[in-house]
Amino acid sequence: MTIRGILDHSLNGQICIRGFAPIKELARISKADYKYQRNPIDRSDIIDFLETQIYLFFPEIILGYKFRHTFAKGESETTPIRAISLRNAYKSNVYNTQIKFKTIDYKQSQDVRGRNNIIVAELIFDDAELAKLIQDEKNPLSRIDGNHRLLAAERSKSSKVERMNAPFCIILGEEFYGLQTSNNINEFDKATKVFFHNINTKTIPLTSEENLRVLIDDAICFPDNELKEILGIDGLLARQLKERYNYKDFTGIQHIIGNNYRTCYMEIFNILKDEDKNVENVLDALKHIDRIYDTNDKLKANSSFGLLYAFLYYWIQDKKGKFTMFKKWILNNNLFETEEVSAENFIKIFDKIAELEIKIFIAMPYFSKEEVEAHDDIYKTVIEEIQRDHKANLSHYKIMTYTGDTVDIAQDILNKIEECGIFIANITGNNPNVTYEMGWARALKKPTILVREEDRKSLNRIIKCFIMLPIKRKHILH
Repeated sequence: MTIRGILDHSLNGQICIRGFAPIKELARISKADYKYQRNPIDRSDIIDFLETQIYLFFPEIILGYKFRHTFAKGESETTPIRAISLRNAYKSNVYNTQIKFKTIDYKQSQDVRGRNNIIVAELIFDDAELAKLIQDEKNPLSRIDGNHRLLAAERSKSSKVERMNAPFCIILGEEFYGLQTSNNINEFDKATKVFFHNINTKTIPLTSEENLRVLIDDAICFPDNELKEILGIDGLLARQLKERYNYKDFTGIQHIIGNNYRTCYMEIFNILKDEDKNVENVLDALKHIDRIYDTNDKLKANSSFGLLYAFLYYWIQDKKGKFTMFKKWILNNNLFETEEVSAENFIKIFDKIAELEIKIFIAMPYFSKEEVEAHDDIYKTVIEEIQRDHKANLSHYKIMTYTGDTVDIAQDILNKIEECGIFIANITGNNPNVTYEMGWARALKKPTILVREEDRKSLNRIIKCFIMLPIKRKHILH
């Protein structure tokens, strides 16, 4: 394999080869060192970028190659890099890698470097040695910058990526043995780590908001159809939302959105389900959540993007049910004090909590089997209605039902009261058993509802009203 490019010294004198090569080949012969680089992140979006992007461009991939050479006794002590600097052809006696040079002259004029030539270098790998190195996972080139782009190229099955050339810069180093002079064979390894550090810390990347402004605000260069191709439907909806409302009119959440409103709009649409991705829905939610924040000092003092996005998510998804429960969960547990938790984590945790079943225990006198079954039907009907209208996950222990020949009825009752989320006591007739069970529930600080029957019609209405009280006033989700 031959890699060809221009040879020169960069900045402080580091010698390197710059050129173009198939991106899949660069991926095949190179490897990242995760002892100092971050572990790879699953970035399917980069694969999509390579395969579908119209305006496909990225900076050069930075790689390192270390020439290895062993010097025999009496052999010239000219090191590999010294030979390359003198433009002398060189061949490693370890892996048989060669480098050759060709000078191309432009005698009529000089370029901005003050030179009238360029040096073309050919880095030639022995195919048999290269195949063995790759098989042994000792790929000869080290990845300094561009690892995720190369990983995406490796994983892509697209014929477009197969044909794709990428710009590269190969920084050259050396490792040699057998010289009498002092030699630190780790010097180039140290240098590549410094290069990696400098690439990732000495530049100031554009913020998400600065990047989005270039595309979202320029409807002439990027009409809606092109913006959708580049940023997806979320980018197009973010533009439409920006055109519909001035973010400065928000008073409760302006300190969170600030000048990052484009990014915020994109994130909001991103977390929504496809059927909820609607500008009207999001604008309505933003206005309502803004008023909620504005009238609650605890929420208004919070600057968490994640919490704001979660509030918007539940308002849009379900205005009547989960939103109220989510708000109470946040306020009752002082979760407004969180500095930053992602919306996805807020939603994931709360959805798990909301799935928990709230069990209702009903204590009542034994009038007759028929009366007990009639009461049980009333509670079942009311609970099903509440579940349908308010999305609460409720169920009740069937009244006075015990199974098994050896069951300890008294202990079973106490256990169910301890496990229940709402306790209801029918105190009609001041039954002592009901009074005892009610005392146990109150001792456990269970939300307790007392009812007394006057007539069957009023009981149904009263039960519904009182079951909703602990759910609305002090929901079990805390």
